[in-house]
Amino acid sequence: MKFDNPHVSPSSPRKGNAVTRWIGDAGLKLMGWKVAGRMPDIPKVVLIGAPHTSNWDALAATFSMLAVGLHYTILVKKEWFFWPMGPIFRAVGGYPVDRGKGGQALVDQLTELVNLREQVVLGFPPEGTRSKVEKYKTGYLRVAYATGVPVFLAAFDGPGKRVVLDRLFELTGDMAMDNAAIKAYVDATWTGINPEKQ
Repeated sequence: MKFDNPHVSPSSPRKGNAVTRWIGDAGLKLMGWKVAGRMPDIPKVVLIGAPHTSNWDALAATFSMLAVGLHYTILVKKEWFFWPMGPIFRAVGGYPVDRGKGGQALVDQLTELVNLREQVVLGFPPEGTRSKVEKYKTGYLRVAYATGVPVFLAAFDGPGKRVVLDRLFELTGDMAMDNAAIKAYVDATWTGINPEKQ
């Protein structure tokens, strides 16, 4: 893909064309949202979208990724893959997850997915829900540790109406410490669409 913009890096996986970028731009304009920041110049990242406090987060993220031409895979509850939503979710990078199968089976499946691709942006809502949580679920870290892929934050800036391609996190290998540090950064830096759920 020859299209370039300030939000993606040379190593970022690309997807789409002028039509899909227009759809993304139009969707963002209708929502009143913008994209800020830049993807890191590395071919694989585990991307966390946080704070995840509203269903609007997924729409803002999808329009943002379409607008910048980024190919990403985002985890979506399998219950959302009904017609006509299933084909739409798949077209924009949705990956159905069965939360009832158990965490390790899903981590193994996602680890294989990351290892098979030369470039991948694998998106997680680290809260695992739109409700208020004391700590993030650890699936995103388990995939990052298993694959050696870094964690990158795409923040939902509710008051500013922006999806911000924010920063990489250096992982220590201590899951509890890494998880707490990432959540503390998000909570101190960003406010979601519904702050009471953060």
